Amino acid sequence: MSLITLYLPKMGESVIEVIVLDWCIQEGEVVIEGAPLLEVATDKVDAEIPATYTGTIKKLLVKKGDVLAIGAPIALLEVDHVDVLPVLHESSFENANPSLAATPRHVAPSVLAIHPFKKVKLSPLASHIAQVNAIQADELAKLAGYTRDHRITKEVVLNYINKRLSIHTNSSERPLFYETLTPLAGDEVVQMDRVRKLIADRMVQSKKIAPHVTSFIRADVTELVSWRQQHKTSFEAKYGARLTYNPIFLAVIARALQLFPLLNAVVVNDQIIKRKHINIGFAVARSDGNLLVPVVKQVEQLGLVALAQQIDALIDKARNGTIMPDALTGASYTISNIGSFDNLMGTPIIVQPQVAILALGLIEKRPAVVHVKGKETIAIRHELFLSHTYDHRIIDGAIGGGFLKYLAKALASFVAEIETYPFI
Repeated sequence: MSLITLYLPKMGESVIEVIVLDWCIQEGEVVIEGAPLLEVATDKVDAEIPATYTGTIKKLLVKKGDVLAIGAPIALLEVDHVDVLPVLHESSFENANPSLAATPRHVAPSVLAIHPFKKVKLSPLASHIAQVNAIQADELAKLAGYTRDHRITKEVVLNYINKRLSIHTNSSERPLFYETLTPLAGDEVVQMDRVRKLIADRMVQSKKIAPHVTSFIRADVTELVSWRQQHKTSFEAKYGARLTYNPIFLAVIARALQLFPLLNAVVVNDQIIKRKHINIGFAVARSDGNLLVPVVKQVEQLGLVALAQQIDALIDKARNGTIMPDALTGASYTISNIGSFDNLMGTPIIVQPQVAILALGLIEKRPAVVHVKGKETIAIRHELFLSHTYDHRIIDGAIGGGFLKYLAKALASFVAEIETYPFI
């Protein structure tokens, strides 16, 4: 018999910590490899962590409500004949320090990638918190001056944020109605759930971090609508996926991003990172009113069939609660199909640290001026508005507006140029 420690596994490139929602098994019970061990919540989705071995749970090292870093020890498991080294032994159960339950494993300090402050050391978790809360490099450098070895931990960053919030809420910047806004008789008070709080925090931080500019354009998609109508039934019968507008939009957007690569980038501190691959996130509304943003990876390498199949699968998983955190991370660009709510146009908020987001409006029939045999005439056309929001720190109107202009023309000519797009 061997005693081994189970650790919280990696759950996606941007997931650095989780909240323990509940255990699926208790001490003394037998767990089978692959069976659910515990439920956790990330900043993107709830997920079940499976057991990596078969054995008997000897001790649970974390409890419901604990916040854990990726790699933290979560349980002690007694197994038969496993070629791994035990991390903790039976004799150490009673003497174990409970605070170690949330200690990250294999998490080394990183150096802040800003030239004037190369000596500032941050743990990965502290670096993430600083970025989300828009703490600038000069602020971190000052904090480092008050710490031993110029190392900034999660606790240092959180204490600084609390002090900063306290100063703001006690200052004259506080709204006049702050203290007088209380529920009246008959009012309904609804507490935000965890997902809504996360969405709210991210939206506020995005507005603080990036100056938003939105451009609009109208696209004629008459031929595209007709082509889809002709082929959607046979497409689904042959390939087992719905021919919605989403795979078409993603294919055209990927081509546009290849011509405007600065839009397929992220900003981290003072660095612009142009992504090699085009990974497009698309918003999916759930029945509880919240949004998830699944990501289709390497769109530039996929044909319409593969795009349609992946989008269908991601939407189904997002709506039935089986999507994993890794499917919600890594986006380099995001779209929101607000037309599904009969909206014409909008001003979407950028998903940090991306630099742009596109809203696709309702496709509807409108009278428009068209040229027929060299003459202008009025005709009924299918049109939609494209709303493109971009980060004005690095994207100016020439790029943000030029991208939109190209996109409108590419959608209008999609059917004529369909042979140039990969299909399978």
